[in-house]
Amino acid sequence: MKKFLGNKTFYLTTLSIALPIMAQQFVTSFVNLIDNIMIGSVGSLALTSVTVANRIYLIFNSTLFGICGAAGIFIAQYYGAKDHRKCQKILDINLACGLLVAIGFVIALLIIPRQLIEIFSSSQAVIDESMRYIQFAVLTYIPYAFSFSIMMALRAVGINKIQLVIGSITVLTNTTLNFILIFGHLGLPALGVQGAAIATSIARFLELGIYLVLLLRKKYLFTFSISGLLHLDVPLIRSMIKKAIPLTANEIFFSLGLSIIFLSYMRCNESLIPAISVVDTVMQIAYIIFSGLSSAVSILIGNRLGANQISEARDNAYKLIAFGVMIAIVIASIFVSIAPIIASFYNVEDIIKKTIVTLLTIKSCLLPVYCYNACVFFTLRAGGDTFSTMLMDSGFLWGAGVLISTVLSMFTNISLVYLFTIVEASDIMKLFIATYFFKKGRWAKNITTA
Repeated sequence: MKKFLGNKTFYLTTLSIALPIMAQQFVTSFVNLIDNIMIGSVGSLALTSVTVANRIYLIFNSTLFGICGAAGIFIAQYYGAKDHRKCQKILDINLACGLLVAIGFVIALLIIPRQLIEIFSSSQAVIDESMRYIQFAVLTYIPYAFSFSIMMALRAVGINKIQLVIGSITVLTNTTLNFILIFGHLGLPALGVQGAAIATSIARFLELGIYLVLLLRKKYLFTFSISGLLHLDVPLIRSMIKKAIPLTANEIFFSLGLSIIFLSYMRCNESLIPAISVVDTVMQIAYIIFSGLSSAVSILIGNRLGANQISEARDNAYKLIAFGVMIAIVIASIFVSIAPIIASFYNVEDIIKKTIVTLLTIKSCLLPVYCYNACVFFTLRAGGDTFSTMLMDSGFLWGAGVLISTVLSMFTNISLVYLFTIVEASDIMKLFIATYFFKKGRWAKNITTA
């Protein structure tokens, strides 16, 4: 039991790393919830349409997360080894890769937007409304790719407080513009879902502008230059590819798996999809612990591994997992109690409100399980064991969640609530797989000397 409990210094260090990130994520998630309520007040069609359109964005974001995650592994360990020059080179590679991915998605959304939306919905009304949203939402992809790459690099070396400031400015700008453009205030026309997309685009460009100013002024460890993007370190790219391919593939397959599960939910009962949208948005607030723990793992495990302090990294891993699960239990209890209050804020049918409460309760009860699995995932990733992360994450999702949801939605008359419960509860099995890979210990190594 002792190995799961840290001393006062450990918890103070963990909180000093995690709290700024958790605060940033809380502000972002809370404002996203308000935005979601605004869109929901327009009607169920608007909420469903934005949810469908954002499935494409989810795949894009997951791809970025995989690339940035691989870069973060190296940045954290090279930072621990005090090789700051390599950290900058990795950021340059990360920015270039993020830009290429964003350009690819933008081209696809400009050429075949309707075909992409039709993958997720057959309703003509939903497709038309989603098209109106994507028309402007596509503008966010390139600035977000840059901002996210910079943010993850700063997080990997423990520079977190400035992200809270920038994140707060971004989301407050987005919310204010949403209020003005969605409903038509200050003499402007009410644009509905288009207004939401325009507001997000403006906020993303503002966010990127602030990050670039900070880097150009060399206020922190990193800087930005066009020359850096054009003259990449090829040997370093080769080293990164070995870790980046399984990690990026994992994120892509994971997001594709979630999209297929979403299709299964649509197949069960498309009229209840707004409930899925609400629950996903609300749970982002609960998931703030994941963001904080991810940053803590990067510093307390990744940096230690880079400094060859393997034993200390192992000890920190056990303590962080236990700490994360304890916090998750507290947050889960709060969300179960406030689920009916959250549902009451939405201008939707009573059946959808009832479904929101049920699904939110299910997700909340499983939050400690999600947290345990996430902590193990971050630990394996910090040590560069990206193949194991792929097996326990996307591999398990396809072998369990995707398979179960597809078969049950196509060949039975199962209700959306029951299908949702079965899919989410499958993470309990994932817990045992995560434990196996964690105890195997392949992650406990220094990759900067490999």
